[in-house]
Amino acid sequence: MFYHSNFDICITDILNLCDIKSDNTYQKIIIDSFIRADIASKNDITFVNSNKYSVNTKAMFVVTSKKLSNLFNKDQFVLISNNLDCDIARISNLFYRDKTKKEILSLSEAITGTNLDVSINSIIDNGVIIGDNFSMDSFSSIGHNCTIGNNVKIGKNVAISNSIIGDNVTIGDGTKIGQTGFGFTYDSDNNPLKIYHIGRVIIQNNVNINSNCTIDRGSFNDTIIGENTFIDNLVHIAHNVTIGNNCMIAGQCGFAGSAKIGNFVQIGGQTGIGGHIKISDFVKIAAKSGVIRDIAKGETVMGYPAINLNKYLKNYKKSMM
Repeated sequence: MFYHSNFDICITDILNLCDIKSDNTYQKIIIDSFIRADIASKNDITFVNSNKYSVNTKAMFVVTSKKLSNLFNKDQFVLISNNLDCDIARISNLFYRDKTKKEILSLSEAITGTNLDVSINSIIDNGVIIGDNFSMDSFSSIGHNCTIGNNVKIGKNVAISNSIIGDNVTIGDGTKIGQTGFGFTYDSDNNPLKIYHIGRVIIQNNVNINSNCTIDRGSFNDTIIGENTFIDNLVHIAHNVTIGNNCMIAGQCGFAGSAKIGNFVQIGGQTGIGGHIKISDFVKIAAKSGVIRDIAKGETVMGYPAINLNKYLKNYKKSMM
């Protein structure tokens, strides 16, 4: 694990922390973990904050809003929150925290393959597993418990944490991978609360990432970069984003949280992709576009808001007449 899990947390601890309605019949029950609904087990607590996604879960306890509370069966204990996003953040920080330096030092020493070429100024933490033919240039670091495949090349001033990286991956100078995402909410006094991110970054085989990119780890899901995808300089990929295989992403693009990008997608420079947007396979997006809606398979779009390329050019010609 990339994080430390706190144990012996019962429902009473959660009720004391959050703005939740409940009865007294189950307050002493110990909860194993706080995770997303689709992978939760019976003794876990989960949350559902939208009916856009499946609400099927094995979790005994579900934190949700009054509006969504009727979606669950009688065998589940539904905890109705008066400020759901805020309580999700609070519960995440109750269950999880970063490992301390002492805890990291207690992990097993890094396991490395053959033909290792690491600069004397770079750091590999305990708990890391690295394959064969690995190189890392000056002032770079790999955080504890990362796994890296064969034939991986890392440049200068790169920081990697909370990540699983496949084979034949190249990561350019200055890139940061696996840092916490920009996930927060506000309490009743308008104070920001950070959500603790337990997700990972998964970079699959044959991916090329150029210089000064940032790829955030997921909150409760993973951030995933598919095989054979090429990412230009200065690209930001937020938490929970999924990018498919064989994609080409030009410089200065930005992907907001939970966007889903299909396979064989080509994206021009300085394009912005909105959160929770779905872009299907074989889509082409012209430079400086702003995507705020789902894009169907094979479409070519342009502009802000991004629309069909021919329609955009037709409108542009009319405005110039």
